[in-house]
Amino acid sequence: MIILAGGLSTRMGEASEYIPKALSTIGSQRAIDLLISKFLLVSHKLVVGTAWHSDLLESYISGRYPTQRISFSRESPNDLKNNATSLLYALDHIDSRYGTIISFCDLILLSNPVISGSTLYTTHKNTKGVLGTYRHSVQAEDGIVKKIQEISPPQHIDTIDNGVIGQFVFSNTLLLKEIAYSLARKGELSDITSDIITRYVAEEKTRVVEVDALLEFGTKEDLNKARKFWENH
Repeated sequence: MIILAGGLSTRMGEASEYIPKALSTIGSQRAIDLLISKFLLVSHKLVVGTAWHSDLLESYISGRYPTQRISFSRESPNDLKNNATSLLYALDHIDSRYGTIISFCDLILLSNPVISGSTLYTTHKNTKGVLGTYRHSVQAEDGIVKKIQEISPPQHIDTIDNGVIGQFVFSNTLLLKEIAYSLARKGELSDITSDIITRYVAEEKTRVVEVDALLEFGTKEDLNKARKFWENH
């Protein structure tokens, strides 16, 4: 399991000036705790990608989960490039013999889909919770990904058929690494979905699973909405 939590959180404004986004509170818990509790029992090992305020996040996780198999792939905030490069750092800590779950730290699934085989998760017009904007959608046939489409500029779910969220399951970690490392050597690594996942689904059968409810909080406004939704449900 990889949790990508190293971004600068520039869209959060002063809400992330003193702490990383993963330490934001949702109800009585922090976002990172909600993610870890959801996936810890199905993960061979947990890797957290850190950068901005990495000392705070790493100290918090190490103190709260001292007996768990958790490691950190730290980037310098000055060297941050994109989510795909952050994933590249984290993949160095992952055992290729096991499948890999990847999640962004500002996304909490409120439903519990079955984790089985390579999977992309998407929202749809009836998905509840707090939804952001989407840069990719999926064309599928019989529940299997056929094509990933880029959306520019990013759109809300009410204007598109579905939106790819920042959580993925890769049953073939070796293939995942081969794609990511090959792109990095060529200097062609800039986005997880556009660069890595598009190539992965072309080689590996990948399911599409629609989620019923989730919280996405990439901005300060969405974080406040997520907190309110959590309190009311």
